[in-house]
Amino acid sequence: MLEQVRLVLIAFAVGYLTRHFNPLNWSQVKEAALTKLHQLSPTLLVFLGLATTLTALCLFLWPLARIANWEAQGSTEYKYRTSARENLKRRGSF
Repeated sequence: MLEQVRLVLIAFAVGYLTRHFNPLNWSQVKEAALTKLHQLSPTLLVFLGLATTLTALCLFLWPLARIANWEAQGSTEYKYRTSARENLKRRGSF
């Protein structure tokens, strides 16, 4: 418990000091990034956009595919699973 209180106090102190002394002036960082982007060629900007999109898709879709495969493997072990044909036979429609 005492360790958690210390961590909270340290986090508060770091946040307070960071806000008070403002080591990164975000308006200057944003302005520098925008001027750098305006200096790049349009083909490079298109390439960077496509690379960013592809990276984002890989970061989000690859874990989702792994989760889907894991779910599919788990569903085969479900002991109450019945096929569509068995359901139709039970209802008398087949």
